[in-house]
Amino acid sequence: MFGAAIVFSRTPVLVKRISEIVPTVVQRDPSPPPGVGHASVWLADAVRELGIPVRNDEPPPLSTTPAETAELTSRLPDRFLALHPGSGSPRKNWPVERFAALADALAPQEPFALIDGPADYEVSARLANIAERAVPVRDRSVSFVAALLRRARLCVGNDSGVSHLAAAVGTPTLALFGPTDPFVWGPVGAGARTLRAPDGDLERLEVRTVLDYVSGAWTSSRLMSR
Repeated sequence: MFGAAIVFSRTPVLVKRISEIVPTVVQRDPSPPPGVGHASVWLADAVRELGIPVRNDEPPPLSTTPAETAELTSRLPDRFLALHPGSGSPRKNWPVERFAALADALAPQEPFALIDGPADYEVSARLANIAERAVPVRDRSVSFVAALLRRARLCVGNDSGVSHLAAAVGTPTLALFGPTDPFVWGPVGAGARTLRAPDGDLERLEVRTVLDYVSGAWTSSRLMSR
């Protein structure tokens, strides 16, 4: 039996049913209201209501175990490029052909990791067909993907959980945003960056713009070394 639950839902019936079996329920709208800032502030506020202290500074990088690291594929170079062309919504996806062009520019002769989540099979398959050097990472645990991303020199993805995971393990991460607001939903981490398409339309975000941003966003030798 759980003593407390935090429910991010707009469905009163769901909150009521959970309240019948859990003594303390904190209910929040899934989306932060205007003026709150980053979504993590809104999420953390619900935890504080339960009397649990929450860190206000930047979270430490997510760690992975030696066993997870030992699982890593041998098909990738030591400092590889990681791409995640999918997300939970097609509207949040940068055109897959531009991901392929980005791979050609950033890793012209090297295999790169193609992160493939449950909602990404179609778009990932299209990228794999275009770019023969893609090494699909599919049907793996979150901890495995975290360990893999920790070895990458750069991860480029959309507004998705994979971008958040890459930022959490300390990898230089560029998340491409369209209709959603990076100020609210952007990944958090010292190496995390966001780039929003003109007028929120990812069709208008050119490969050259992304390349120029990558070349100027980081001075870390980790990113630039090959």
